[in-house]
Amino acid sequence: MSSANTLQPADLDPSRSQLAALELEVAARERELSVLKGELQQLQTRYLNEIGALYSELARLETDVREEEIRAGLRPAISMDEIGEDAESVDSGARSATESECSNRGAFDGLRAGEPSVDLKKMFREVARAIHPDLAMNDPARWRRHSLMAEANRAYAERDEDRLRLIMRVWERSPEAVIGDDPEAEAQRVSRRIAILGDRLVELDAEFADVRDSAIGRLKRRIDDTLEQGWDLFAEMLRSVERDIARARARLATLKRRKKS
Repeated sequence: MSSANTLQPADLDPSRSQLAALELEVAARERELSVLKGELQQLQTRYLNEIGALYSELARLETDVREEEIRAGLRPAISMDEIGEDAESVDSGARSATESECSNRGAFDGLRAGEPSVDLKKMFREVARAIHPDLAMNDPARWRRHSLMAEANRAYAERDEDRLRLIMRVWERSPEAVIGDDPEAEAQRVSRRIAILGDRLVELDAEFADVRDSAIGRLKRRIDDTLEQGWDLFAEMLRSVERDIARARARLATLKRRKKS
């Protein structure tokens, strides 16, 4: 037998190859999402610090202009009836929300204060037997079980039987729930891990879509498009607000001069 043949690597199991490829793809997509979120956070901070500050100044100037115009008779004053209606509407809405919140909190506290039902106790025991950290085969599995056990404890404390059922379903479908070291058990764990990573890719796609469709995501896309066209939308937005501020200052100065004359 030639040495070339003895050095040939064995073919990887197809399912393991698929798992390795999915792990790389998920890791890459998560890094890409993290970078995008970081860029959007930077843009949002820049917008608030630069353009947001200018809009605050513009709002203050426009309020001063409106008050001067009202004093000069150039603009009708807001009636007290209108102010009263607005205030009553706001107060009514706040009172309704507060009452609703108190009612919900009282119901929730009542549930928490009650004795756990027989079904809840039974469900919690089943979850604890299945996911107890002492049953873990290695540290990663133990950490996973610790996390689920903490969730189960919270659900039990809050008398949330549906949450306990959900934790149990998640566990039953997890790779860690498969017992045994034989090839069949390992193949089942790999299959479940592939399914989890496939679901994660779907979640990442949805999260990418939500982030890109957010207000700051749309703004970033427009800014990037204008930069490719050779001009800067962000800079133009700054100049536009600065022009509005200059006009408001000029109007305010004119009104004050008329008042003195």
